[in-house]
Amino acid sequence: MIRAIIVDDETDSAEVFAEFLKLKDIDVAGLGKNGKEGVELYKKHKPDVVFLDLVMPQYDGFYALEEIKRINPDARIMIITAFLTDMMKRKLDSFRVKDVFQKPYSVKEIANSLQEKIKANT
Repeated sequence: MIRAIIVDDETDSAEVFAEFLKLKDIDVAGLGKNGKEGVELYKKHKPDVVFLDLVMPQYDGFYALEEIKRINPDARIMIITAFLTDMMKRKLDSFRVKDVFQKPYSVKEIANSLQEKIKANT
């Protein structure tokens, strides 16, 4: 079973997303509300994938992305965000993040993309 964490300051949408992922046989090990919590959850659970928002108060998604990639350069991170500028896209490219979904997103599309990537790596 795939283990995931979700890092998003929009608690309600994160909880709904977590429930959908559970229906797709993805174990959601934890929910974080900012980048610092995301890093802590990553260290604790060592998930197969991190679903990460970029714009959050205090510690943003780029903080989490940088710290998680420092811990594990091969960490699988999928970005889920409502706000994405060209500068943010370039920064994501520098971290080799290819999976970026803009809100409102299709949870089915995200789950299918994740399943395809997991199968390709097994």
